[in-house]
Amino acid sequence: MAAVLLLNMPFANLRWPNLGPSLLKAGLLRRGIRCSIAYFNFDFAEQIGVERYQWVADNFAFVLGGEWVFAQHYFGDRIPPPEDYLAALRQRRPHEFGQEEASELLAVAREVPSFIRKCFQAFDWSQIRIVGFAASFQQTMASLCLARMIKGHHPQTITVFGGAACEAEMGYALWQCFPEIDYVFVGEADYSFPALVQGILEGSLAELPPGVVGWPDAYRAVPDERQERPRQERRELGTLGDVPGSAEILDLDDLPYPDFDDYLQRLQQSPVRHELEPFLFFEGSRGCWWGEKHHCKFCGLNGSRLTFRSKSPHRIIAELQHLTSRYGIRNVCAADNIFDFRYFDRLLPALQDSGLQLRFVYEFKCNLRRHQVEALVRAGLGAAQLGIETFCTRILRLANKGATGLQNLQTLKWFSEHPIEVEWNLLYGFPGEAPEDYAWLAKLIPQLVHLAAPLAIGRVRLDRFSPYFQDPEAHSLVNARPLWAFRFVFPFSEEILRQLAYHFEFDFADGRDPEKYARTTIEAARKWQELRGQVTFRAFDREDGVLILTDTRPCASQFQHRLTGWPRQLYLWCDQGQTLANILRYMDEHFPSVDASSVQATLARWIEESLVAYLDDRYLSLALRSHG
Repeated sequence: MAAVLLLNMPFANLRWPNLGPSLLKAGLLRRGIRCSIAYFNFDFAEQIGVERYQWVADNFAFVLGGEWVFAQHYFGDRIPPPEDYLAALRQRRPHEFGQEEASELLAVAREVPSFIRKCFQAFDWSQIRIVGFAASFQQTMASLCLARMIKGHHPQTITVFGGAACEAEMGYALWQCFPEIDYVFVGEADYSFPALVQGILEGSLAELPPGVVGWPDAYRAVPDERQERPRQERRELGTLGDVPGSAEILDLDDLPYPDFDDYLQRLQQSPVRHELEPFLFFEGSRGCWWGEKHHCKFCGLNGSRLTFRSKSPHRIIAELQHLTSRYGIRNVCAADNIFDFRYFDRLLPALQDSGLQLRFVYEFKCNLRRHQVEALVRAGLGAAQLGIETFCTRILRLANKGATGLQNLQTLKWFSEHPIEVEWNLLYGFPGEAPEDYAWLAKLIPQLVHLAAPLAIGRVRLDRFSPYFQDPEAHSLVNARPLWAFRFVFPFSEEILRQLAYHFEFDFADGRDPEKYARTTIEAARKWQELRGQVTFRAFDREDGVLILTDTRPCASQFQHRLTGWPRQLYLWCDQGQTLANILRYMDEHFPSVDASSVQATLARWIEESLVAYLDDRYLSLALRSHG
C-alpha cells in the first residue's frame, strides 16, 4: 500500500487524467515516496451511467449542480430543500431544465450515499498515511463527503486538499469551515506538497511550507480533542495574509513528467472504456503573457499568478515522446491558457519533424496570421480553443482583450477552413458596452453561419481574481454577491460564502438589462448553432483563372458566383481585412486601368450580397478557401 493516496472525485472528466495529481505523484516518486491515484470519478460514472455522469459534468458546472448532489448527503436539512434548488434552476433555465431534468438530478443525488460507502470500502485507510483530494471540476463536496467518513473512522489519517477551488482565500475558507481537512494548498504545490509529505512521513515537520494552510502539528498522533479542533477556533486563527505564499515555479523544465499510470490502468479496467476517446494533458506554460500586462477584465484564470513561464521546445518534445511511448495515446491537450508565440518558430517545426504524429489541442489569442494557422494544422493541431468573445472592437477594447473584431473574425475563418474542432464562446453583457452595438452584431452573424459556430452563448460572469471582481465599482457594477447556487450548497453566512465562491453575480449601476438589448444577437447566434454543419460558403480557385463561390447560407443571394480578372484578384486579396485606401493602392498598382468608382461599386455589391464583411473600416472576404 502506498504511503500517499491521491483521489480524483466526481465530476472530473473521464476522458483524461487529472494533470495536477499526476504531477504531484511524479514529484513524490522523484523523492522515493510511494504514491497512487484513485480515479473514483470512474466508479461514480459506472454506477449512474456515463451519459448521466457527463450530463451533470457538462451542463451544471456554472450552477454547481455536481456540488449540489453531494451537498445533499453532506449537509442534509442544513441546506434548503431540493425542490427550492430545482425551482431556481427551472426559473433561470426554462428552456433547458424541466421536470424530467429535475427527476434525473434527484436520481443522481440518491446514488451518492452508496457511492461514498463504496469509496470508503475500497481501501484500508489505516494503512494510508496521507490522502490528497483534488478540488476542481465540481469535486469539492464529493471530496468532503469522503474525507469526513475517512476522518470519522481513522482520525490519524492526514487529509490534504488542493486545486482550483482551493486557490487563495477559497482554500483558507475551506480549511476554516471543514475540520475534516488537515491541510490546504492555496497555490502551486509542485514543491510544497512533496516537502509537506516528506516532513509528515519523517516526523520532522517543524513548520508548514509556504502556501499551506493548517496546524503544523496536525499530523502527529495526538488526543482526539486536537484532531477535532472546532470550526470557531479555526476561524479565529487569522487571515490568509498570515500564510506565506507558495513558491512560484519559475523553471518548468525542472518539473517531472506527469505520471498517468493510474488513469490508464483504471480506464482499461472500466466497462465504459469503449465509450471514451482518451486524451493526455501536457503543460507547455503557466500564467498568461497577455494578462501579465493587460489583464482581460472578465478573466479569473490563473488565480493570482499571471506571471508567464513556458517550457523549452526541447523539453516539450521530450515530454510528449515519453507520454506517447509509455501510454500509446496520440491525442494530447495543452493545459496552457495561451499559446506562446515563440513556439511558431521554435516548437512547431520540431514537432512536425519529430514523427510523433500527434493531434493536439491548444488555446489561442486571435491576433494570428493565415500562415500561422496553417503551420499549426501541419504540425498536428486537432482542435483550437479561441478567445473570441465578440466581433465588436469597441467591446473588446473595454474588456482589454488585445484583439479587434476583425482579427477575431478572420482567425475564426482561417481555422474554420480545416477539418479540426474549433471552440469559442460568444459573450454579452460587458460593463460599459453600447447596447446599439448588438443591433450591428445581429446583422453580421447571419453572414457567418458557415464558420465554426460558438460552443456557448452566455452573459459575462464576475469571477474571482478578474479585474471586474477586484474593483467592481470602477466598472459600474454594484451588489456583487456569490452566485445564487452557493446558497443551496453551503449553509454558511454571506461573509463565508464570499470567501468560498469563485463565481459571483452583480447588477449594473445604471440598471441596464443585457438580456433585452442583446436579444436579437442571442437569437441569431442560436440559429447559427442550429445550422452547424448544414451550410457552406466556399471559394474554389480554378486553374483557368475562375474563382467560384458556392453559397448555401440562408442569406445567400444566389447559389454560385463566378469571379474572373481583377474582381477575382481583389476578392482573394481581401482574405485578410483591407482598408479602402489599401485596396485602391493595390488596384492602382496591379490594375491601373480600373477606376476607383468601379472598385467601390464592386465592394458595395459584395457587402450587399454578404460575400464580404465590413468591420473596423476594413473589407474581409468571407468565403472559406477550398484546400482539397
